[in-house]
Amino acid sequence: MNNDVINILTMAKVIQTAVAPVFLITGIAATLGVLSNRLARITDRARQLERKLKVSVDEVFNLSLTTELRALLKRSRCIHIAFSLSVLSALLVCAVVMLLFLSHIQSVNLGVTIGSCFVGAMALLICAFMSLLGEVFLATRSMRRGMIFADIDIND
Repeated sequence: MNNDVINILTMAKVIQTAVAPVFLITGIAATLGVLSNRLARITDRARQLERKLKVSVDEVFNLSLTTELRALLKRSRCIHIAFSLSVLSALLVCAVVMLLFLSHIQSVNLGVTIGSCFVGAMALLICAFMSLLGEVFLATRSMRRGMIFADIDIND
């Protein structure tokens, strides 16, 4: 076999190796969509509460609105952290794909670097999911405390 054929076959193997991280990027993109939707819902609710707060003169009602706004702020912080970590994870996965090709093209052993980038991407993704889980816990706690659905009778 001549050298050109071997190089083409080797490049084909590199492309096959790069496909798995590309699927991971797709999964991270789906996660970013979920996080964006959750942040949009939080933002919409906060704007709604702020409008109510501006027109209300009832101190007790204003206190409950302020309490809910604080909870929404905590939730938005968790989503912001999860979003940032997810984007950083996706960037590291992109770096893995790029380094796979550079390693082949330049005939340089970048195995440790590629492995480190992948491990870093997974660690960031784990932290992002933990932050998302924290936000879900905060949302559930808000519901349990009666800040949301306070006017709904549970026995219905």
